[in-house]
Amino acid sequence: MERGKLGAIAALVIGASMVWGGVAEAQQFSPRARPLFGNARLREGFMPDPHIMNGRMGGPINAGQVNSSCRGFISQQPSHVIMTPTGFRQLRLVVNAPSDATMMVMLPNGVVLCDDDGGHGMNPLIATTVARGRIAVWVGAYSQGNVGQPYTLGVTELPHITAQNLQGGGVVAPGNPGPPVVQPAPGGLQPNAPPSFGSANLRSGFMPDPHVLSGTAGGPVRGNSVGGQGTCRGYLSPNPNHVLNSPTGFRNLRFVVNASSDTTLVVMLPDGRILCDDDGGSGTNPLLQTAAPPGPIRVWVGTYSQSRAGQVAYNIGFSELSSVGTANIPPAGGGGVVARPPVVANPPQPPADVVQMTVDIPVTLLGPGMAGNTVAVWSPNGGPPTQVRLNGRSLQAGTTTLGSIPPSMSDPVVTVEQRRNGTLLVRAEQPPAGRGDRGQQYLMLVRWSGRPTLAEQWSGTAVQRGPRWSR
Repeated sequence: MERGKLGAIAALVIGASMVWGGVAEAQQFSPRARPLFGNARLREGFMPDPHIMNGRMGGPINAGQVNSSCRGFISQQPSHVIMTPTGFRQLRLVVNAPSDATMMVMLPNGVVLCDDDGGHGMNPLIATTVARGRIAVWVGAYSQGNVGQPYTLGVTELPHITAQNLQGGGVVAPGNPGPPVVQPAPGGLQPNAPPSFGSANLRSGFMPDPHVLSGTAGGPVRGNSVGGQGTCRGYLSPNPNHVLNSPTGFRNLRFVVNASSDTTLVVMLPDGRILCDDDGGSGTNPLLQTAAPPGPIRVWVGTYSQSRAGQVAYNIGFSELSSVGTANIPPAGGGGVVARPPVVANPPQPPADVVQMTVDIPVTLLGPGMAGNTVAVWSPNGGPPTQVRLNGRSLQAGTTTLGSIPPSMSDPVVTVEQRRNGTLLVRAEQPPAGRGDRGQQYLMLVRWSGRPTLAEQWSGTAVQRGPRWSR
């Protein structure tokens, strides 16, 4: 093995370098097959982090025959499949194995990432941004002699997790720190306890802005024992007052308190950083402003005086607008005149992400930061290259509207796939949401007949087997 090349990650569309060449093993490669060692459904901010999966590495296929940048021997079907309804701004896939392992990952848009020794020792590690959809993972063996060896795979959003943090079954190795927000914070805070006064699910661009929650400040925990960036003050409850869950994170988020008495503020970001403020807003009200990665944001509102703990009502506003201050948040208990933040024009949309389709490799049209803005280029038999996109819930091929995603699917993953016969398969999937829910799927088959034409369509539950033309 050439160590000068180890740890390099290749980000290539898999079809660009597939070498079928009549090789029987490569012809068996089945990226859409069921995983050998289990699947997971994870969204941004998942807990516990890391999520642990186990399996046995390798298989009969030389990964270099699938993609020339990949190393080792992999199985035909994925080792694991991760379905994500949110995508991830930063996802790390970390392997811990007793012998030299490799890894290949297929993202929802068909891009393939490969790694050999990017992690600790001879373990692979891949870090990437991921759109929502299906993530297929192969854990390979560098040499055929290691095929069948056990491994642990850690799926994490935390930047410090490596193979050293994973042991068989996912136990954190002795002497290595665990995830920062899984353990209680210094000073007696309990970040994983349920919030005392409610939570909110917000993504970047939320409306109305500011989003306002209410509660009562204070508790027995001394702010100066918490630490954080700056000197924390006041008295806090052990439980968070609020938890703000965000699948997108924020470039700029303000926490603005309006209370009738002197209050303080402590914020724990998803990566474990702690921020605090006393009088950053108007009067004796706190105000914090920060960028925040995706995940749960814990918020404590404290009282400056211990004698006032549990007696001070407040409102707190969450805002992406730099103009929002204390005067824009209604006073606790109502009454008073609230200043309205100025109207900010919608930011310009980023340019479309154009993806040239490759046979049998799905391209995701609906995903975080992609919705309505990803274009797949289909090359039908007998027709010119045609752009395929979502316009709202309607699928368009060129200027032709082919159909719409059923309104009953509230959070679908929508992919398009060019088949070997030149047809286009459209797949909308919504996995089961819980007990009694069987999920939904909706399929369309599109052919070229002088123009894009809907040839077949089918709908059913997520666990039903689709028609033959969809396989």
